[in-house]
Amino acid sequence: MAAVLLLLALILFTPFGLSVDYAGGALRAAARVFCAEVQVYPRREKPGGRAGKEKKPGAGKKPKDEKPKKEKPPLITREMLPELLRLLGRTLTRFRRKITVNRFVLHITVAGEADPFNAVMTYGAVNCALAAAGSAAGGAFRVKKSDVQTGMDFSAGRSTVEGGITLTISIARILAVAAAAGFGFLKIKRHADRAAKAAAKERKDTNGTDADPDGRVSQAEHSQD
Repeated sequence: MAAVLLLLALILFTPFGLSVDYAGGALRAAARVFCAEVQVYPRREKPGGRAGKEKKPGAGKKPKDEKPKKEKPPLITREMLPELLRLLGRTLTRFRRKITVNRFVLHITVAGEADPFNAVMTYGAVNCALAAAGSAAGGAFRVKKSDVQTGMDFSAGRSTVEGGITLTISIARILAVAAAAGFGFLKIKRHADRAAKAAAKERKDTNGTDADPDGRVSQAEHSQD
């Protein structure tokens, strides 16, 4: 029993995520589990791969008589949309806070061989943009390690950009966010159902017992006319 609980805890709390690196015009992506990485892009070609076999078309089956299905009330109504949008915003905020940026690397070198003045202006604009973005990202994410460098090279004819990022999260954190979103949706749905029942009862009391849910005139009132 203890071994099962230990394995379950290991699965729930082990961080997993994605690492992306760009250098020399090449992009590399790898799935990350704990400290191990498995390259997913570009894919490594397997020698002697077998071509996929063609599937034979299945024998024709007699269509079954479909029984008429009862109409179910919609899961989401128009009145729920404002609350659902607010719930979506809160869920995205929670999810963002659960993500950990284990590594962020960005090295930018501005070339100035062709136009030194334009290179200086570009260099200043890049530093201003990085300062603003770094301040916003630092408050939005948990960043463990960051390496941002900018430079100028007046002998280079082309600017270069190199970067990388590693994002991780655990299943336990995902489940926590999903549970909060689920409870929030059930609360919104319960309030919407109560409001719909109250509105239907009010229409029934106003228009008579034979009035339909849309509030049209009842059959009894038609017969009196």
